[in-house]
Amino acid sequence: MMLALVLLLVALAVEEASINNGYLWTHCHADALIMITKCSSLNSVLFYVAWLYTSLCSAKRLGLRWYAYPSAVSMFAFFFGVTYELQGPAYAWWRYTDKDVANGALDERMYGMPLMAAYFHCAMGFGVALAETITQFDKKPTLFRWICLFLLAAPCALLLDGPVRILTALGVSKEIIVPTMLFTILVLPLLLSIGKTKLILKHSDWLLFAIPCLWNTYFLLANLWNVNRGPVTVTPDMQALVCFGGVTSLVLHHAVDLGSGSHLKVA
Repeated sequence: MMLALVLLLVALAVEEASINNGYLWTHCHADALIMITKCSSLNSVLFYVAWLYTSLCSAKRLGLRWYAYPSAVSMFAFFFGVTYELQGPAYAWWRYTDKDVANGALDERMYGMPLMAAYFHCAMGFGVALAETITQFDKKPTLFRWICLFLLAAPCALLLDGPVRILTALGVSKEIIVPTMLFTILVLPLLLSIGKTKLILKHSDWLLFAIPCLWNTYFLLANLWNVNRGPVTVTPDMQALVCFGGVTSLVLHHAVDLGSGSHLKVA
């Protein structure tokens, strides 16, 4: 419960910083039943909680080494969020600004989605997991460590912004930077952990699996049934990419949260 509350506070801070900050103003959500501020809806904030909570808890079940744990969280976070992120502009769930934001962070796009938006999902998962690793709050969840997790999550996520800025300044396109960084963050540490884990048994967690299952099922159906209302045209290749992300997320969570009831643990 405390983890969910901390993630809610992180969500409020990050969402408001990206919407109501003159330098970082990136997007505006469509009107919803409950709006927190003019461009921020309650459901957009609650997304963070389900998104990061399931990513953290599922990655924990892998029992990876400390350096691979943030990568595992990033992997779950990336595939959990991509079905949502890809469809937003096309179905007018939110709109991105056309202004120059944070030195062109939103300039290069795919299906109306800035490439850095996909990178953001990876970075947030990485940041929260790294903050959790630094504070080691799960060993002794004191109030001080919960506060540290809240304070460190966003700054740790911003660590992944540095390489992007350096490469951009050198003239490298984000079409090259983002896939390369995603591979480096999501895949490389997990590959390095191979051979340093062993398989043990653990109970299945149906509730943990239910969250990504319902989420991805909804957005996979939305991908097929929604009416194009935004400025971006829905194309078959975009729908295929959404399906790939959603199915991958379901397969990952099923394998880790359910499957044979087994998971990896550090040897």
